[in-house]
Amino acid sequence: MLQIRLGHDAPALIDDWLGRSRIGFRPGMTESEAWEAGRGVWKLKAANVLAQEEIQIISLDGIVRAVATITGIKKCGDRQAVEGDLLIGDPRVGKLTTTPHRSRNSVEYF
Repeated sequence: MLQIRLGHDAPALIDDWLGRSRIGFRPGMTESEAWEAGRGVWKLKAANVLAQEEIQIISLDGIVRAVATITGIKKCGDRQAVEGDLLIGDPRVGKLTTTPHRSRNSVEYF
């Protein structure tokens, strides 16, 4: 599993590769908003991402905010965004992750 931990809500870069105006986590986000904020853009190794079946987007407090199956990656300059199918209503959403994020980096593989 690939896990991405969102930082605090902040404005996205003007030329954001995914067309987002905000990135990071803010209370009240929907699963779709958490997915869009968390799926990219990151320094990822394509082989490592594609070796995983699913991605969890978590907030700094370790709560799962979105879960998706991984279907591919999208090149965004020297970074990548994860492509996938969001699993709306996954029972893990809203609960503490069972795989605590051990890394200081936002991206971790389990």
